[in-house]
Amino acid sequence: MKKVFSATVTPLRADGSLDKQGLGRIFERNICHGVDGIFILGSMGEWGSFSDAFKLELVEESAKIIAGRTELLVGINATGLGLSLEHIRRYRGFEFDSYVFMLPGRTSTLDPVKSVLSVLDAAERPVYYYHCPPNNNVNLTLDQFARIMEHPNLKGIKNSSSNMWLRRELLLLKLDRGFNTLLLEGQEWAADEALLTGNDGMVCGMGALASKVMVNLARAADAGNLAETVRLQNVLIRIFHGIYGVGLENVWNGQKYALCCLGLAESPFTLAQEMDSLTDARKREIEQCLAEFKNELD
Repeated sequence: MKKVFSATVTPLRADGSLDKQGLGRIFERNICHGVDGIFILGSMGEWGSFSDAFKLELVEESAKIIAGRTELLVGINATGLGLSLEHIRRYRGFEFDSYVFMLPGRTSTLDPVKSVLSVLDAAERPVYYYHCPPNNNVNLTLDQFARIMEHPNLKGIKNSSSNMWLRRELLLLKLDRGFNTLLLEGQEWAADEALLTGNDGMVCGMGALASKVMVNLARAADAGNLAETVRLQNVLIRIFHGIYGVGLENVWNGQKYALCCLGLAESPFTLAQEMDSLTDARKREIEQCLAEFKNELD
């Protein structure tokens, strides 16, 4: 069966502290919808905005809430390789399933493959590689992908490159070389294409809000129901536009405002986006989107 992971937002109170009750409500809803896992401290989780103490609190609280009921993925992204390795040392005492590692932006001449392999060697549990050139401007060749896919500690690749060529080439590479690496689509608007052409699943930033749509889309793809898969993909894109704005004006605070409207989060506050971008007009559009797709969302 195709796997569905929520790359979740981090709910915050208006003072910037962790909204623990909101975190619990969001996770419970995702689990009820049937997600295979929840990914914290990714791009949607605002990993670059928080202190080390806050991250420890979030990892500890998430592990307590989930308690093994679904897979918990913890991001170890940092501005340098050494800091990511330090995150491994800090988090290894908590109960969760896997790490997620994205290479830092190109601020050094470190070999990217050696960097990934050093994380895979250091990790005491499985690792997902988060491939996101739009964030870090790091691309890998197919030979470089093959080198990391050979490592027994690599569980999967979250491909957020928006590159159709790369998606198909990785599928063929996995098939031809017999790799066990899970290939997971990271872009909401390409989920149907990825799942129907052979990807093992998806891990998307709309998951905190639209987990039910994502799970149903994956199940339709499992059943080979092309029409329903495409229909749900279009629903997901409509929700994407309604919540984020067509120009992505409200990626973080838009989804958080929607979660507030559903009684799941306390505040739309985010550190990753100017809060004044959440205008009254955009709030109304988000509310209209929630009303239009009420049945699909819950």
